[in-house]
Amino acid sequence: MATDLVEDLSDDTYVLQIEDITLTPSFPPPGRELRWELTGRLKEQVDLTQVQCQVQIKLGVITLMRKTATLPEVLKMLGGELEGDTRPPAGAWKQTWTFQLAREIPQGDFRIYFQSYTGGGEEKDFMDLNLHLDFRRR
Repeated sequence: MATDLVEDLSDDTYVLQIEDITLTPSFPPPGRELRWELTGRLKEQVDLTQVQCQVQIKLGVITLMRKTATLPEVLKMLGGELEGDTRPPAGAWKQTWTFQLAREIPQGDFRIYFQSYTGGGEEKDFMDLNLHLDFRRR
C-alpha cells in the first residue's frame, strides 16, 4: 500500500482483492482535500449501490459514530461519490474519491473501521479496512 494509514483486513475470501490504496496528501491535514485512489480486482460482478457498509469511528476508546449505510450513502456523507459503472464486471476495478476534511477536527487519535458486504440477498464480504488518523500532532 502507498500509505500506512490504511490497513486492509480483507482476505482471499473477499469479493474485492485490494492491490493498492493511495492517499494524497499522504497525511491529510484538517481543512484540506483528501484524494483516495483504490485499485483492485473484483472476483465477480457487484452492484455497488447495494454494498452495505458498517462504519465505526472511535476517538481513543470513545465511539463517536456507528452507522450502517450503502456505499454511495457513506461516500456522500464524507463528501465523495461513487463514480463510473455501478455494476462493474469481474476484473480490474479502480475508484478515485475526493473528500473535504473538516477544519475543526479535534486533536486526537482516530480509528475508523469500515466493513462491507454485498447486498441483494447473497451477502458476501466485500472489503474490510482499518484507518488510523492521528491528529494529535499538527
